[in-house]
Amino acid sequence: MAFPFQRQEPIRLAVPARTLSLEETPDHRRLLASVPTPSAKSGEPGAFALRPSEPPEQWCGSVADAARAVRRGELRKAVLARRIQMECDTDIQPSVVLRRLAHSFPSAYLFSAFGLVGASPELLLAKRGRRVESRALAGTIRRGGDAESDRRLASWLQESGKNQEEHRVLREAVLDALTSSTTWIKANERPETLKLANVQHLMTRVRAELKADHPPFLRLAAMLHPTPAVCGWPRDKAYEVIERLEGWDRGLYGGALGWVDAEGNGCLCVTIRCAEIHGKNATMYVGNGIVADSDPKEELAETRAKLGAILPALIAP
Repeated sequence: MAFPFQRQEPIRLAVPARTLSLEETPDHRRLLASVPTPSAKSGEPGAFALRPSEPPEQWCGSVADAARAVRRGELRKAVLARRIQMECDTDIQPSVVLRRLAHSFPSAYLFSAFGLVGASPELLLAKRGRRVESRALAGTIRRGGDAESDRRLASWLQESGKNQEEHRVLREAVLDALTSSTTWIKANERPETLKLANVQHLMTRVRAELKADHPPFLRLAAMLHPTPAVCGWPRDKAYEVIERLEGWDRGLYGGALGWVDAEGNGCLCVTIRCAEIHGKNATMYVGNGIVADSDPKEELAETRAKLGAILPALIAP
């Protein structure tokens, strides 16, 4: 099942055709799915071309516009996305892309559904019985070329006022959405650093126990969706800014995707680090949180770093 980015659009549902197994680990549960083995030559483009849907200069102008709106006090944060179009000389095989992502991002939430393929590090909501968990990500820096530079970049991220503010907005929104439905809720006071293959993020883990008369899983998820990590805050104002500055339909990008069962349990990740695949064409999506101190050139560089998650999986030989 999937939530589109726009809340008024209907949820998409699909009944799985393959058997799924659930693997339990001490701190979380991962959903494993069988993926068909591709032929040896499938999904390996001999040639490809990349083209941003909007010129980088235009996107940087939108970043500056959003930052001014934040400084005027119209909102606390807006998330602006970029689209990168890719055209290959052969059909792109989603199963091949998914296997490559699984190899590069083994701890991510992997998905391939409704034409969207990706590896998301962000958990919107997972529920098992009355226990729920969310993992909020906001604030990003690239990985370093060695251990020392990686450590310096992580330290800069933890001390960055801009990134801390971006993360604080998200943390507060998640806690506010869940607190009234819980008997207890816990979240680390200071964000930890989540290191991925291409970038590092600020992350807050939220765990809680629901009240006996708690809302159903999908209603709880809808209370969180879309989070300030992919939309902004306040949500309604962020939607207005996104519509004015982007002017295109995000579809499932920035939404949520996962599973729900008949017992009211489920797991939904946030659909980021992903691409929509149609035959020989793919559209890659990346987005950044914009706050008062956001610098357009730095934000553009960050989107290029985030592309390092999905692009190699599409073109690797």
